[in-house]
Amino acid sequence: MRYLWVFVFSLGVMASAAEVTLYQGGFAFVEEQKALEPVGEGIALVPGLPTTIVLGSLAWEGVEASEWRLVPPKRGLEALIGEEVLVSYAGRTARGVLLSLEGGLLLETPEGYLLIPEYESVLAPVKPGSGDLPALELVLAGPAPEEITLRYLVRGLSWEASYIGLYRDGRLVLRGIATLRNGCGVDFTDVSLVAGEVFGPREGESYGAKGIMPLAAAPEVTPVGEYHRYRLPGPVDLRQGETSVEYLPDTAVAAEEVFRFTRGSVLFVLRFENTTGLPLPAGTVRVFGADAFLGEAAIGHTPAGEEVELPLGAAFDLVGERLQTEYVRLAEDRYREGYRIVIRSAKKEPVTVEIIEEMRGEWRITDSSLPYEILDAHRVLFRLAVPPEGEAELTYTVEYTY
Repeated sequence: MRYLWVFVFSLGVMASAAEVTLYQGGFAFVEEQKALEPVGEGIALVPGLPTTIVLGSLAWEGVEASEWRLVPPKRGLEALIGEEVLVSYAGRTARGVLLSLEGGLLLETPEGYLLIPEYESVLAPVKPGSGDLPALELVLAGPAPEEITLRYLVRGLSWEASYIGLYRDGRLVLRGIATLRNGCGVDFTDVSLVAGEVFGPREGESYGAKGIMPLAAAPEVTPVGEYHRYRLPGPVDLRQGETSVEYLPDTAVAAEEVFRFTRGSVLFVLRFENTTGLPLPAGTVRVFGADAFLGEAAIGHTPAGEEVELPLGAAFDLVGERLQTEYVRLAEDRYREGYRIVIRSAKKEPVTVEIIEEMRGEWRITDSSLPYEILDAHRVLFRLAVPPEGEAELTYTVEYTY
């Protein structure tokens, strides 16, 4: 079964001029209030935009503009234009406001304009290139307010869900962790997370891990339309790099061990029902026992009350063998096949092994040594009891029509 619903996790409670929604596809939606800075007659700038902004998604409210463009960040001496600098040249120094770099350095000094074609050094009170963020330049078609509202998509922001599980004696304790990644050049404090299949721009950055921020209490979960909103008890600052935060504190669920033979191997599977009370976003579950790592498996988006299976690895003391015992062509498009499956156990206790067989075309089982359950149109399930330090077998015959 495939789920196309969406979760929303609210991870910020601090007041912020920006609201950021992260998607698992490697992008984010940003809505923020930004200051509008007049830079000339009928022209204004909105500074400090992310370096990975998706230009075609940019929209705004609060001002009318006839033209607009994204101005790349200034670097080196270009970033000092408009700043007062001290220039050393030809054994002398001059102090003034840097106006241009064309043909040398053009300074506005108390005595007038000074062009310095060649210079030795430039001393400035600000770091060149410290503002390495692009700006939106607007050609205004109306009055300029102090602030405008921007909405846009940005690459380089993403998140993923993962889980740590501790399994002991039929009890699995789950902890959910959201890993947030920021490579857009701008820090944010008010962040929401959306889990689901949403198409959008992709990004491929990789990041280094930092620590995990634990929760002091469980998240508050409230329905919002078709979504679920997770509001955590503390703020989360989304700085550059990678940040991890708990969104599901340690929560115990009942679990059972299952042994399953499929495609030549006997797998150890941990099965549980999602009784956490919360929907679980898709992610990787890493399970530990009392003193060992038991394995990891991926889960899909899982509503509350839905069953979850974690195939963690191959069972050490169980070996399976599948043999074809019959193959007969009954007609031009009809065949009969027979199979024998043997499970051998070195365990000291009896076990039951689930055997899942895949069928083809239109099929009908005509003979079987065990009852079976039809899982779907192409899979059937047998349950085989295996004695301690012994073996057991399943035989069945199936007819196919193609």
